[in-house]
Amino acid sequence: MELFVAINSFFLLLALAVNLGLAIFVFLKNPQEETNRFFSYLMGATSLWILSFLLFLNVNSVEWVLLLRRLTPVGSALIAGVLLYFSLVFPSSKKTYSFWIKLICLLPGFLFSFISIFTAWMVRGYYVTDVNYLFLGRPLFGWAYQFYSLYFIIYFFLGLGILIRKYILAKDRAKLQIFYLLFGVSVAGICGVVASLLLPLLGMPRLFTVGPPFTLIMAYFATHAMVRYKLLNIEDFVRHGILFLFATAAAVGTFAVILIGQWTFLFSFYVVLANLMLGLLVLFQHPRNKINLSFFLITIGIVLWTIGVHIFWNSANLGLVFFGGKLAFLGAAGIPSFLLLFSLAFPKQLKPISRYHWSLIVFPLMLFPSLIFSNLILKEVASLAGGVQRIYGAAYPLFSLYYLFYLGLFFYNLFIKERALTGISRIQVRYVFLAFGLACSIAVTTNLILPLFGLGTFSFIGPHATIILVGVLAYAILKHRLMSVEVVIQRSTVYGTATLLIMALYALAVIVSETFFRKMMGYSSLVITAAAALLIAVVYQPLVKSFQNLTDRLFFRGRYDYQETLREISHKIAAVIQLEELSKLIVSSFIDTMKVSEISFLLLDKDHEHFCSTAISLPRYKKIEIDVSSPIISWLSASKDILVRDEIEDEISHQEVGGEGGKLRQHSLQEVGDEMDRLGISVWVPIVSKDSLIGIIALGNKLSGDVFTTEDLGLLSTLASQTAVALDNARLYDEVVNMKEYSEKILQSMVSGVLTVDTKGRVVTYNSMAEQITGRKKLEVLGKACEDIWGKRGMISNIIENTLSKAKSYVNFESNLASPEKGLVPVAFSSTLLFDHAGKKLGALITIQDLSEVKELEDKVRQADKLGALATMAAGMAHEIKNPLSSMKVLSQLLPKKIDDPDYRKKLGEIIPREINRIDKIVESLLGFARATTLSFEPTDITEILEENLKYFEAQAADSDVKIIRDYAKLPLIEVDRSQISQVFSNLILNALQSMSGGGELKVVTKLGKAVEGITQNIKIQVTDSGYGIAEEKLKKLF
Repeated sequence: MELFVAINSFFLLLALAVNLGLAIFVFLKNPQEETNRFFSYLMGATSLWILSFLLFLNVNSVEWVLLLRRLTPVGSALIAGVLLYFSLVFPSSKKTYSFWIKLICLLPGFLFSFISIFTAWMVRGYYVTDVNYLFLGRPLFGWAYQFYSLYFIIYFFLGLGILIRKYILAKDRAKLQIFYLLFGVSVAGICGVVASLLLPLLGMPRLFTVGPPFTLIMAYFATHAMVRYKLLNIEDFVRHGILFLFATAAAVGTFAVILIGQWTFLFSFYVVLANLMLGLLVLFQHPRNKINLSFFLITIGIVLWTIGVHIFWNSANLGLVFFGGKLAFLGAAGIPSFLLLFSLAFPKQLKPISRYHWSLIVFPLMLFPSLIFSNLILKEVASLAGGVQRIYGAAYPLFSLYYLFYLGLFFYNLFIKERALTGISRIQVRYVFLAFGLACSIAVTTNLILPLFGLGTFSFIGPHATIILVGVLAYAILKHRLMSVEVVIQRSTVYGTATLLIMALYALAVIVSETFFRKMMGYSSLVITAAAALLIAVVYQPLVKSFQNLTDRLFFRGRYDYQETLREISHKIAAVIQLEELSKLIVSSFIDTMKVSEISFLLLDKDHEHFCSTAISLPRYKKIEIDVSSPIISWLSASKDILVRDEIEDEISHQEVGGEGGKLRQHSLQEVGDEMDRLGISVWVPIVSKDSLIGIIALGNKLSGDVFTTEDLGLLSTLASQTAVALDNARLYDEVVNMKEYSEKILQSMVSGVLTVDTKGRVVTYNSMAEQITGRKKLEVLGKACEDIWGKRGMISNIIENTLSKAKSYVNFESNLASPEKGLVPVAFSSTLLFDHAGKKLGALITIQDLSEVKELEDKVRQADKLGALATMAAGMAHEIKNPLSSMKVLSQLLPKKIDDPDYRKKLGEIIPREINRIDKIVESLLGFARATTLSFEPTDITEILEENLKYFEAQAADSDVKIIRDYAKLPLIEVDRSQISQVFSNLILNALQSMSGGGELKVVTKLGKAVEGITQNIKIQVTDSGYGIAEEKLKKLF
C-alpha cells in the first residue's frame, strides 16, 4: 500500500503541475479570447480537483479526513459546467452567448460545490477502516450526491456531444484540433468518472484516488494539438510552454514536498524534473530525428535511475527497497545503448549507421532487462545495522563491463567527430563531451567502481550528478543552439525564477519557525513569519537585478534591449531617404547591434540579373556579387524567410531521404549550404517588397562566437521589413528627384515662358524663357503674388485671376506685355487650371509665347506682298506708257515728211495731247500709290465713314435692286487713315454691288472687338453680300 500511495501521489502531483501550468500558460497567451479563458478555467478546475485528491490521499488526521473528502467533488462539479460552456465556444468564439446561457452552464457547478463544502447533503459522514491509510475509508453519501452525479454525467456527456457534432461539421485544421481535444477529454473523463464517481457509488472506494491522474491523457493530447495544429492559436508552445509547465511543476512540487515534509526527495525531484524538461524540449524540436529521440531516451533512463535510487535509499520496506534497486538498474541499463546511438548521429552522421552498430544498440536493450528481472544483476537486498546491503547477481560484472565499454565507444565517437567537424558543430561536440564526461566520471565511480570494492553507500550520488549534465547542456543550448534547440531567457523568466526563490525562502522560514524556534525555543511563528516577509520586501529587487546580471554575463554578453534597439534603428531609418545614406545606416546599425564579423548589403541591379553589394567604405564590410539564379537567391525568393547556415546544416542532418522528392530536397539543401560556405556568409536576411526580393542583408558570424538566437532573427526580420519600406521610399525619392530634374530640363528648354501659381496667385514655377519675355528675374518672382509683381491690372494678373476664380482657360490670347527691358512685347497667353489626383485645385499654369519674331515676319511678308504688287503694277504701267509712246514715236518719225500736210498736223494735234494726258494719268496713279504708303492716323468715327460711302452708292444699289442693311454698334473713336479706310470701304461696297447685278442684299455690321482690362483693343466690321463670291484660287492673292 505504501508503494501505491507513493506512485499515486507522484502521478497526482505530476497531473496537478501539468494541468495548472497549462491553465496559466493558455490564459496568459490571450486572456481577451473567450476560448482561451474557458480552456484555462477548465484546466484550473481540473487542477483543483487533482489537488483535493492529493490532499485526501495523504491525509493523516482523522479530524481532517471528512472535510477533505467533501472537497473532492468541488473540482469535478466545476469541470462539468465549464466543459459544457467551453464546448459551445470552441474552437472559435465568434458567436456570443447570452448571460443566461452562461448561468445555466456554470451555476450548478458552484451550487454543488457550496453544498458539498458547507452542508452534509453530499457527504454526511466518513467511515474509517484503516487509521494508517485514511483514504481507504467509506464515505456516507447524502441525498444530494445522486443529483450531483446525475448533473455531472449529463453536463459532461452533453459537452462531449457538442464537441462530436462540431468535429463532424469542421474542416481542415479545426477538425484535427477538435479531434485531439475531444479524444483526450473523453478518455480522461470516462476513466475519471468510472474510478472516482461510479466505483464509490458501488461501494468500491479503494481506487477512488486513481481517477485524476487520467487527466494527464487530456493534457498530453491538448499539448500535442498545440504543437502540431496550433490549438487555441498557440504557436510557440515548444519554446515557451514546456518551460512554463516545468516551472509550474517545480513550484508545485517544491510546496508539496515542503507540506509533506519529504525533504530528502526535493533534490531528487529537481534532478528528475530538470532531466525530463531537457529531454522533452529536445524531443519536441525534432521528434523523428535520431539525435533528439536518442537524447530523450537517455533522459528517461536517467529519470528512472534517479527515482529508483531515491526509493532504494529512502524506503523502510525491504520490498520497496528491492523494487527501487531494480528500477534504478532498469533505467540505467538503457543509457549506454542510447548514448552509442546519440554519438553516431550527433551532430551529424559522418556515415550511415551500419547493421553492426544497430546490433550493438538493440542487443543490450533486450538482454539486460531480462537479466534484471531474473535477479542476475541485483540478487537481493538485506537490512543490516549499517543500512541496506545489496547482494549482486552473477551478471553484475557483465553489466559493469557493458557500461564501461559503451561509454568508451561513446567518447571515442565524439573524439573522432571533434576532429572531423568544424565551426559550430565542433563547439557543440565539445560541450557534449564535457557534459557527459563530468557526469559519467562521477556516476561510474560511485555506482560501478566503488560497489565492486564493497563501497555502495555512495551510489545515490550517481544519478544526482546528472544535474551537471543538464547544466552544461542547457548552457550549450542557450549559447550554441545545441541539438537545434533554442531557449530564450526573457525578463519574465528572470522575475519568475526570482519569485520562486523568494517563495521557497519564505516557506523555509515558516517551516524553520514551526519545527525549530517554536518547539525548541518557544518563539511564536508569527514573529518569524513577519521577519521573513520583511526580508522578502528588502531582498526581492536586488535579487532580481543580481539574477538578471548573472544570466546576462553567462549567456548574453553585450545583450541588447530588443524593443529599444528596434525603436532606435527604426527612427534612424525613417529619417533617411537617400539610398547611399540609407545603405551606410543599415550596415553600421547591424554591425553595432549584432557585433558581426562581416556584413554586406546587396541590392538588385537595374538589369535584374545580379544582386550586388552597394558601394560602402566601412570596416568589416564585404563586397559580394551573386547571380539571381543562385541557389541562395532561389531559396530566399521562395521562402521569403531568413536563411541561417546552422539551420540548413540541421535540416540536412534531419532530412529523411526517401523517394525522388526527398532526394531533390536533400540536393537543394546541399547546394544552398555549399553556396553559403563559398561566400563565407552564415546569415542571409531577405528584404521583400510587394512579394518580390529586392535586397539582402548578409551577415557573418558573431565576433563572440555566439549563435543567432530567435530574438536576433526576430529583430533582423523586423528591421528587414522596415528596410524594405525605406528602400521603396528611397527609390521613390530618387525617381521623384530624377523626374524633377528631367521636368526642370524640359521646362528650361521650352521656347515659351512657363509659370505656375498656387491657389493664392503666388508664383511657384518660373522658367528662363519667362524671364526673357517678362524681363523679370526668377529670384524677384518666385513665392510672390502676381499682383505684387505686375500690378493688380496687369495682363498676367488678370489672366491668372480669371483662370483661378472663373475657371476660364485662355488659348493663344494675343496681347502686349510691358517689359522693363524691351518695352511692349507682343505675346500670346494660354492658361489652364491644375488639379491633384483627387480633383482638388492646386493652382494654374500659364504659358507666354513671344510673338515679336512672328510679328516681324508678318511685316516682312506684307512688305514682300507689297513689293510683288508694285512690280506687277510697274509692269502694267510700263505696258500702258509704252502704248501712247509708240503712237507719239510714229508721229514724230513722220513729222519731217508730213509737216506741211494739214491732215497730219490735225492728227498730231489730236493724238499727242491725248497720249500725254494718258501718260500723265498713269504717273498720277503711281504717285497716289506712293503717297498711300505714308499713312496719317487720326481719331475717327468709323461709323461716319461707312455711312458716307453707303450713301454715295445708294443710287447704284437701288438701280441693281440691292437692299442695304445696317447694324451698327456703339463704337469708340479709333485711330485710322481716313482716306485709306474710306477707299477700303468704297472698294468693298463697289465689289459687292458688282457681284449682285441681279439684285441681292448687302449687310454692313460693326462690333466691338477684344477688350483687355475693360479697354477695347479693336473693332470688327463685316461687309456681307449675297453675290457669287470670289474664286478659291484668287482668295490667296487678296491683301
